[in-house]
Amino acid sequence: MADFDHEAIEQHNVIARDIENAYRYVAILQGTDSQTFADIAAGCYYGTSALLHEVVEVRILLERDRWLLRRSREWIRKFLRDNEDAHVEGLKVEYVYLQRVIEEQLEEQIGLGALVRANTIRFDYDRLLESEFPLLFIEPTAEEVSRASRLLSRLKKLHKERSYVNPIQNHHEKG
Repeated sequence: MADFDHEAIEQHNVIARDIENAYRYVAILQGTDSQTFADIAAGCYYGTSALLHEVVEVRILLERDRWLLRRSREWIRKFLRDNEDAHVEGLKVEYVYLQRVIEEQLEEQIGLGALVRANTIRFDYDRLLESEFPLLFIEPTAEEVSRASRLLSRLKKLHKERSYVNPIQNHHEKG
């Protein structure tokens, strides 16, 4: 299992089953060779952000259909389109986390709008903008988006330089 940011995992009450569901959900929708699957598998800060997004999204969807992960890719895609709010909630958690961890680990501040524009498609940006996102969400300049992209690149490399303790794995090793 990948090493995730244990504080974020605890804050969102993520358990092993949530992680399994997130992997399964991404595997069904995007495949095990997708970038999202690879990001989660890499763990650390950036992988944690992707994991949190998928955990939040799949939790909401499973509340609405407990058999979701047994359905076909096509059925799940349609269900997701009909329940777009689940994806938006996942985006909110992901980008608030990324903003916080960039500030804490890289000692840099960046707007949510710039992070979203730098890291996702316009569709996701527009969904967040149209949502009742309670945080300040301002249209970023091209310079802010470029800076956010550089910060995200630095964050992705950070996992190669730092070691994280997996609280689930560490607990099992001690027992």
